[in-house]
Amino acid sequence: MGDLSEELRTIYTGRYWAHMGIETLDVGDGACTSRIALADHHFNYNNVVHGGVISGLIDSAAGLAVRSIREPEEIARRPHATSDIHVSYLGPAMGTELVAKARVLKAGRTALFTEVEVFDDRKRLVARGSVTFVIAASRPLRDQE
Repeated sequence: MGDLSEELRTIYTGRYWAHMGIETLDVGDGACTSRIALADHHFNYNNVVHGGVISGLIDSAAGLAVRSIREPEEIARRPHATSDIHVSYLGPAMGTELVAKARVLKAGRTALFTEVEVFDDRKRLVARGSVTFVIAASRPLRDQE
């Protein structure tokens, strides 16, 4: 299948990820490291990173960790989607970047469970998250309809 990490990086370079500035640093074997180079629009009026930016980074890194253990054909037939996200903000996120380290804890037939840690540019843990994904029921592929 070629270089899986490069293939997954390509998938996650447009749309929401590009808008937020999320980059994939490493992905594979149920793990993902993503980062955001922080810009003015990521900060709230208190000059700390907005919680929505952090939760979006957590969800995105977790989703890519999940994608790294599922075959593209399986995802097309039975896509996964976030069903639950929990974020604990442990301290103010400031500085020049955030790095999220996600890993799949358990992959079942209908649900996948992940955990994510988010660090600032001083390597301080600023947030932790857990994201649960559900896997949809089987559906026909578009070219088979």
